[in-house]
Amino acid sequence: MTDRTTKPLGIIAGGGKLPGLLVDACIREKRPYVLIALGGHADELPEEPVLEANLGDAGRIFRVLQDHDVAEVVMAGKVSRPGLLELKPDWRTVKFLARAGVRAFTDKASVGDDRLLRSVIAEIEREGLSVIGVDDVLSDLVVRPGPLTRGTPGPEDTADISLGIEEALKHGVEDAGQAVTVQAGQVLAREDETGTDALIAKTGTLKSDGPGPVLVKLSKPQQDRRADLPAIGLDTLRRCQTAGFRGIVIEAGATLVMDRDALIDAADQAGLWVSAVELPAKASGAGQ
Repeated sequence: MTDRTTKPLGIIAGGGKLPGLLVDACIREKRPYVLIALGGHADELPEEPVLEANLGDAGRIFRVLQDHDVAEVVMAGKVSRPGLLELKPDWRTVKFLARAGVRAFTDKASVGDDRLLRSVIAEIEREGLSVIGVDDVLSDLVVRPGPLTRGTPGPEDTADISLGIEEALKHGVEDAGQAVTVQAGQVLAREDETGTDALIAKTGTLKSDGPGPVLVKLSKPQQDRRADLPAIGLDTLRRCQTAGFRGIVIEAGATLVMDRDALIDAADQAGLWVSAVELPAKASGAGQ
């Protein structure tokens, strides 16, 4: 371990399984950690956090990190962007809003997730902390190129996959979302602020007869890998199965796959393929 990694890792936890997986990794590696839960978001924590704070409590969060001599911070889990009234910013958060702009919380159409997360990372770094990515700790969750399942995309899938990749990258450049769905040469839907689960459900109502849709989920070309890497898990697979999808395309080297063995087993049983594609180098994000 380096000097930095002998110090506690600050885990700022949102919803889902990722924060718990980070805790497990720290325990395995005998690395100390400080778990901070974002109130109203963190819902699957394996233990009581050192602090439960609202998104507007930047001052409290930074004080706890500094009091525990944290050098590196990782942000993990789902977080819904609050409105300004819900945020209830303390003085430290007000200073952040003065730099990032109030529109970061009130106008997602103007300030996408990637831009907001870059501003959050910069604010954390102002405190002398280093922000690292989930994949720096959980590298085993990142997929390599190729099919994950026994089933693989066939020649008949090539056109839909190519269209899905093209459209997902365009959508990502606009900082509007990471995923699109495609069927029979048509884009059925694009991910918005409601997330991938809502995209899958919506597609289930739009699909036509014949081979089911394909979900294509990629990192944004300008994405900072230290925040909001694309992720899928068993729940994603089950939702796709229920909605009648035939396959899932993810990005090799830039997607986290949770519950991998269970996901693959369920996909094989459902006759649904999952494949990781390697893309040409994209515009690098900060911290690359």
